[in-house]
Amino acid sequence: MKQGEYTLPNDEAEQERLDIIHHIYLLLLDDKLHLAPIDLNPQKILDIGTGTGIWAIDIGERYPSAQVIGTDISPIQPSWVPPNVEFQIDDAELPWTFKNDSFDLVHIRHMCGAVKDWDELIKQAYRVCKPGGWIDCSEYEMDIFCDDDTLPDTLEIKKFYVLVNKAVETTGAGFTMADKLKPLIEKAGFTNVHHELAKIPVGPWAANRKQKTMGAYVMMSAETGFEAFGIQLFTTVLGMGLEEARHVIQMSLKQARNRHIHGYGQHHLYYGQKPLD
Repeated sequence: MKQGEYTLPNDEAEQERLDIIHHIYLLLLDDKLHLAPIDLNPQKILDIGTGTGIWAIDIGERYPSAQVIGTDISPIQPSWVPPNVEFQIDDAELPWTFKNDSFDLVHIRHMCGAVKDWDELIKQAYRVCKPGGWIDCSEYEMDIFCDDDTLPDTLEIKKFYVLVNKAVETTGAGFTMADKLKPLIEKAGFTNVHHELAKIPVGPWAANRKQKTMGAYVMMSAETGFEAFGIQLFTTVLGMGLEEARHVIQMSLKQARNRHIHGYGQHHLYYGQKPLD
């Protein structure tokens, strides 16, 4: 594999992790599938980077009035879906073939690490949104944060995130845009743009019941996710030895499980509306 050819994990375990992340977002948003205040009877909804298709299927069941289209570069979606849901194999970074002014909602979630040109992606979303339609976007920073002194920079779990970012940057589609999308959404022409920051614990250390539950699910995804993200990146892209790479991953998991380490991830939630005129 040449430098820059790495792609994000896409095996069965990763698909399970994507479904876990969907459940975490349902917990975070109190069972809502989006923050954008869309019409109660939308006609068309587009899910970019649909992954396993779980969000598209859920939104199709929530809004039987809508035709839901989920697009992804990988054909990993189920064959049985509600009658108003369909999946298309498509690269979101190529020109979109959808008609102008056609969707009530364009949903984008966890595309950081896969998108090289966010400016163009959001412009495409604006083009296909109906006047009065909405973009709803959720992205996370590839980093771990802490509000007390329980997560020093010397820990392997901090090193893990530094190394992942360093490796993915070689592809030109890094994780640096999660907290920087509001100006791009406004630049594309969307108005009423809203940005919300959500802190989600890594591990079940939080006292708050909802936060503790989300943290437990994050830990479930990390049990296989740390190795899936790390081992190939560290050895193939960064040239680390296998033993060193495994040490960083194993220690990171051990530290994530430690309830005395209060780490959390930062998730950025955006929505904006295409003007009626």
